[in-house]
Amino acid sequence: MKYLLLFSIILFSISSSAQNCTDESLLLTPGTLKADAPYNSGKLSAVDLAKHKKVVATITNMIKSKYAPMGVKALYHENYGYPVAYRPANDYGYSIIPLNFYCDGNTIKTAGETPTYFNITANLFAGEIYQLLNNEEATSGTGFHYISDMPIEKDGNWYFKEIETSLVLGMPGSGKEYQWLITYDGKLPFAYVTKKEFLEVQKKLVAKAMLMAASGFNDALKNNEIEKGFKEKEFKNDPEKLKKYMKMDYLNIKERYEKFLADNEKDYKPAFNKIDEQLKLPADELNKQAIVKLDPHGSHLAYLFTDDSDPFGQVLIKPNPAYFKKLPRSSPQFFWVYLRGSHKDPIALKFMTDIMKAVDFAALKNMIGK
Repeated sequence: MKYLLLFSIILFSISSSAQNCTDESLLLTPGTLKADAPYNSGKLSAVDLAKHKKVVATITNMIKSKYAPMGVKALYHENYGYPVAYRPANDYGYSIIPLNFYCDGNTIKTAGETPTYFNITANLFAGEIYQLLNNEEATSGTGFHYISDMPIEKDGNWYFKEIETSLVLGMPGSGKEYQWLITYDGKLPFAYVTKKEFLEVQKKLVAKAMLMAASGFNDALKNNEIEKGFKEKEFKNDPEKLKKYMKMDYLNIKERYEKFLADNEKDYKPAFNKIDEQLKLPADELNKQAIVKLDPHGSHLAYLFTDDSDPFGQVLIKPNPAYFKKLPRSSPQFFWVYLRGSHKDPIALKFMTDIMKAVDFAALKNMIGK
């Protein structure tokens, strides 16, 4: 999902005197929760904007009532969203960027940036999945969008396995991501792709790749025919020169590039054969969910079917219009809760622990569809 940019905000430092400032004492230092400038695109109708503000205000009050910042200056941001035609509902939400306190001698100061991030967003999860694009345009290379792991339903909501992520360039595993989906009972705002759907799209992608690989050869053959036409006019009264040209140039080029075309088709034939054989599988097998990974021994378009336990597996997904009820676009039809931070940083870890205690999943669930 596959995902969010590293949030970095440069702010002036605030400082205060403290006796024996230590990393431990910072965890016990009361922080602040302050509003950053809200975002309003100016493209929403008055009715939609009012609804968005009401929902976001409810989330803001939920967090304020249960979260007491410690060791951070937490900046919260209310995003009232904007209408996007290809999405079935407007997205909008609430986010927090918690800036750590740190010791400068015995003075407490506030960091100017942080990779730690939290958000609750209505009607948005990995925005790409709502784009009803030509399958060939999906960025995954499979022809479909994907998530790394299947969500697990628990207590009426969905949660994803925690993912190790890089919070600092060149430092893999320096942080973790956590995600939850709050939806209509037992339903997801996306659908899984079947093996048959995947194979049918793969066949189109392989055909397109073969044509692209052959484009230079076809251009050479086309240009050769154009030159032949010119030479036939040029040597109209000199059949010997035309004969020599045809033998030494035209036919030589034609044979060479036709061989290139034949070899190109030969290179792609195993991929077509493999897909055709897989499409002969029993219907119940083809209707199973497609989880794929790149074939390490194949071409860049070769994939293997795998399962959700495979760390390299891609769980293919597509839009699920049937999930959404016929409601105003401003109505929240699901919520996505996202949290990212360093589990090795005590202050960030405390923020992540405390902020999740403030999330009332039942209250968010009750807001859906209204």
